[in-house]
Amino acid sequence: MEIAHDMNITQLFIGLAGGVTLLIWGLKRVQEGMNRAYGSKLAYLVRDRFAGVWSALGLGATLTLILQSSTAAALLAGSLGVQGEAGLAFLLGADVGTTIVALILSFDLSALSPLLIAVGVGLEFRGRSKRLQGIGQAAMGLGLMLLALATLRSMAEPLQASALFVDIMRSLLAEPWLALLFAAAITFMLHSSLVMVLLLSGLVAAQVIDVPGGLLLILGVNVGSALIPVYMSRGASNAKRVAPLGNLLLRCLGVMAFLPILGWIHNIFNTLQFAGAWQLVVLHCLFNLAVASFGMLIVSKLAGWIDYRLPPQKLTPTPSPKHLDDILDTSPAAAISNVVRDTLTMGDLLEDMLKDVHRNMYKNVEVLAKKINQSDDIIDDFHQQINAYLLELGGQELTKEERDRCQDLLLFTTNIEHAGDIIERSIIMLLKKKNNLHIEFSSQEKEAIEACMQGLFEVMPLSFQVMMSEDAEAAKGLFQAKQAFNVMHQKQLDTLRQRAMDQRVSPLAHSLFTDIMRDIKRLHSHFTAIAYPLLSRQGALHNSRWRGAEDRPPAVELDKKTFSDDPVT
Repeated sequence: MEIAHDMNITQLFIGLAGGVTLLIWGLKRVQEGMNRAYGSKLAYLVRDRFAGVWSALGLGATLTLILQSSTAAALLAGSLGVQGEAGLAFLLGADVGTTIVALILSFDLSALSPLLIAVGVGLEFRGRSKRLQGIGQAAMGLGLMLLALATLRSMAEPLQASALFVDIMRSLLAEPWLALLFAAAITFMLHSSLVMVLLLSGLVAAQVIDVPGGLLLILGVNVGSALIPVYMSRGASNAKRVAPLGNLLLRCLGVMAFLPILGWIHNIFNTLQFAGAWQLVVLHCLFNLAVASFGMLIVSKLAGWIDYRLPPQKLTPTPSPKHLDDILDTSPAAAISNVVRDTLTMGDLLEDMLKDVHRNMYKNVEVLAKKINQSDDIIDDFHQQINAYLLELGGQELTKEERDRCQDLLLFTTNIEHAGDIIERSIIMLLKKKNNLHIEFSSQEKEAIEACMQGLFEVMPLSFQVMMSEDAEAAKGLFQAKQAFNVMHQKQLDTLRQRAMDQRVSPLAHSLFTDIMRDIKRLHSHFTAIAYPLLSRQGALHNSRWRGAEDRPPAVELDKKTFSDDPVT
């Protein structure tokens, strides 16, 4: 690609911005593709293959080679609870992995770009498995990265003729600390040290900036890359902040150690006849290897030192069952009463989850999903402890009424736990899909969802009342509320299904709407289920909803003649 030398500075910057954007987009495609192809295996490696800080170091390097981003590897590890000294070792390994990727991509592999893009597109759209499609997506992303690097090299050459750009860079590099801060800030904004290393290598190769200046900027890039996980963990617990802060501290120490000897390193590279761009990549590699080597010597002490000096946090206590006293020291009636109290707390947690979904259904779904995941984990913990307590109580000497009461409470707590799973694993997933596809529900669909949600909120207090009091009249009211809700729910679905057919609305949007309506009905059924065993024991329910079930004659008892060997005449 030839660029006219009379191109103005604005056009050059637009071209460079386009090349950098394409490079970042290609990198993102590689990350998404590898997660799509090997996501569960990568999670298994992080979760189940830790055997100490050295294995964490190796895993960090391995995952970064696969994902081509230390930031992506750090996010994966953080989501699976890697923290403390193991987390610090993981980040050190991830930075080493980035240097290996930079070494490979520093070679001119642009000739492979069309082939990788063609193969990638073919696999992504024609692959028969999720893994093949993910590999295709990653191959296409790698091809786009190579294409972007070729574009950056060609766009950087005309910058030599721009007196304005050369003067700006000379003024910047004349102040070493300002140059370090500038490189760190740009790296932080791009969220990728790999992109910055490759970009600076291209500028040095085009002689837009000199080699000593490029080496100085590489040090700033390494500080900027360490700021990214620090920023992402700013609201996390102290345990999760130790690793990013330790990594940043080690990099700052590394910059202070390398800065005085940068000229000496440059002379050695010149003696070895390294090209200018290659010197930047090799320095990046040496810096990360030196920081990782030193960091692994003090990883445990450094993690402990940082943890000790972090300000203590006022953590909100996680709700947990508080009334499950020792069964051997508690009468059955008192034990059942204690279960009811903790079950009410469990129900309140679920009600809060539903209110969060109701308020934020059309807002920031990602923030909502994180909060719902945390709440569902707490509800799961309640369910496990209460169920274990009730099962242990069931092994004691109980009256028939007490045993029935235990069965009812088991049913109720299990339904609450299932309701939490429906919210987390179905409704939230549907809202994410709706958000990702930029689908908007019509006003009629929103009104239908709102009407069903209000019906859900109306039945919840009645459900808790039946659970506490075992009142037959309240159970009948709960049963009738379910019948009325089902009629209203079906009417809403029929009306909007007919509208979808008449107006030919988007099938995908209508499918998402009906799936959410289905889940709301499932939630309603879980709350009303507590009425059935109570009404059944009082004989207030039919054995079957089939109209002809009660009119059937009793089953005929077969006698021995039925199975005799006599032939049928």
